[in-house]
Amino acid sequence: MVGVVVAWGMGPPVSKLITAPALVTAFSRLWLSVPLLLAWMYATGHRLSWRLLRLTAPAGVVFGLNMCLVFSAFHHASIATLSVMSALQPGVVLVVAGPLLGERATGWHRSWTAVGVGGAVLVVLGAGSAMRTSTVGIALSVGAMLSFTGYFLLTRIARAKATEPIDALSWMAGVTIFSAITVTPLLLLTEPLAGFGKLGGRDWLWLAWAIIVTGIVGHVLMAWVLRHIDASKASLYLLSMNVVAVLAAWPIHHEPLTAVQMLGGLVVLGAVAAVISRPAARVTTTAVAPPVQDRSAGAGDGAGAEPAPAVQARQ
Repeated sequence: MVGVVVAWGMGPPVSKLITAPALVTAFSRLWLSVPLLLAWMYATGHRLSWRLLRLTAPAGVVFGLNMCLVFSAFHHASIATLSVMSALQPGVVLVVAGPLLGERATGWHRSWTAVGVGGAVLVVLGAGSAMRTSTVGIALSVGAMLSFTGYFLLTRIARAKATEPIDALSWMAGVTIFSAITVTPLLLLTEPLAGFGKLGGRDWLWLAWAIIVTGIVGHVLMAWVLRHIDASKASLYLLSMNVVAVLAAWPIHHEPLTAVQMLGGLVVLGAVAAVISRPAARVTTTAVAPPVQDRSAGAGDGAGAEPAPAVQARQ
């Protein structure tokens, strides 16, 4: 989870350095990720199958839309603005996690989630004059938060709630394929092909970081984590990435770090530590037989590739 927080926290400040149009950046990031993920997937013995493609399609479409919204928001709002909207995600997840995922948070968890959200808002609002935005920037930032929440929950369902879970690498490969397909018509309809000429020399360096570190490493790790951590808890832990983003934006984009932001960062980290320190409920472990692999879908498509976590009986 720490690896995800660092990889994703560094994402916005580094990606904001890319000067190419938003859809060109999203298109390039996704399509260049596809062969890398497929090569890694096949090297580890997994294979594409119709089942994998069918299950990853919805999340892929949502993630593709999220990429378009995020890179567009970079051009209309500061890192602080985008972060304050993303800080609201744990609250949204907490509301829907119970009915949708059957995850029941305790009062301790709900209270510290509220504290963590407040701390994250303090981190970004403490930027003062660096809190630059517009109506379009706010709309794009809200859309980015909601679309990422949808992708986040779809990943949790596929990785932990499915009868035959897909391994993290295969999941991300399928998702990226459909994300790239989703972005393509949006690019062709709205952006002249000349926009690709705006990918300058340094843009490729920042794009490589976005592809490898933020995209492949960060998202594969997150898909793996969601097999083992409740969505509501993982969402709270991700608030820490706002602290990383603001810290990185200071030297990279000269967005000042104030005493209020540092206080907010301590509040976020304290809230995360509080939730980690106390389990959501008493756990009783029983053995569970591993899921049966779907042989008809093709060997190595990722089903049952990871051991199933123990059943948790919440008292």
